[in-house]
Amino acid sequence: MSKKTQDNQRFSRRLSELTARGVESAEHIEQHAQQHISAEAVHLNKMRRIANRHRLLSIVLPFSLILLFALYIVSPLSEVKTVDIRGNAEISNAAVMAATGVRPGRYMYGLIDQQKKVEQHAKNVNHQIASVKIRLVGWRKLRVTIAENKILGLVTINGQQRYLLTNGSWAPVTGKVPNDVTYENFKGHVGELRQTARQLGKLPESIRESISAVKYSPTKINPQRLKLYMNDGNTVLVKRSSLADKMNYYPSIASQMGDNGVVDLQVGAYSYSYGDKSK
Repeated sequence: MSKKTQDNQRFSRRLSELTARGVESAEHIEQHAQQHISAEAVHLNKMRRIANRHRLLSIVLPFSLILLFALYIVSPLSEVKTVDIRGNAEISNAAVMAATGVRPGRYMYGLIDQQKKVEQHAKNVNHQIASVKIRLVGWRKLRVTIAENKILGLVTINGQQRYLLTNGSWAPVTGKVPNDVTYENFKGHVGELRQTARQLGKLPESIRESISAVKYSPTKINPQRLKLYMNDGNTVLVKRSSLADKMNYYPSIASQMGDNGVVDLQVGAYSYSYGDKSK
């Protein structure tokens, strides 16, 4: 066999080996690619399932919560069982519940959520109510805390007796009058009566309770003049618009008087006895 033939045979064998290696390498690459594609497909499927679960939860969870809340607010579990009323001295518990609508059996959600509307309605219905606060303090228990417009006494409005209140309004007489102060000479002077009441409402309770009667007694010099008849026997002359400020001096002045008399707070502050004819 010639050398040329031998070289051709070696070349053919080498070529066959390289071809076989190439085929094997291609098969390995293809197998690896298939494995990679398969792993990617598994990962994508997993991520798709997770995303689908998240989408499902994002729809189902809020809907479930809304459904549960809707079921709760119409169920007996959301009804008021106990009402604790505080801050009322002159208004009965029954009157507070009637004005606010807070009573056992009512649904709590509407009462708490619409508190401002409840407060405004209560103040419109009952002028003795100055403010209302509603708070959940226990399982199915509400606390209603009110502030009152105090009763200053009785006045006659359009021929009917009414409670005069510290905010200058009045309310129907519903029971015993806690303050028996009388108001004289205010007929036809509703504005003056309202201002007088608001001024009296600013006084400390101790001073307010020492007044037995209030008389509208204007003069040409002082068209706002009021006469206050005190429980201790004294008479106070005071300008209506400054009543709240000036009456704070009364206890100190009265304590220094030897005899009953007049305390004049119209301009400045001084006193004189009833028997002093020079005044």
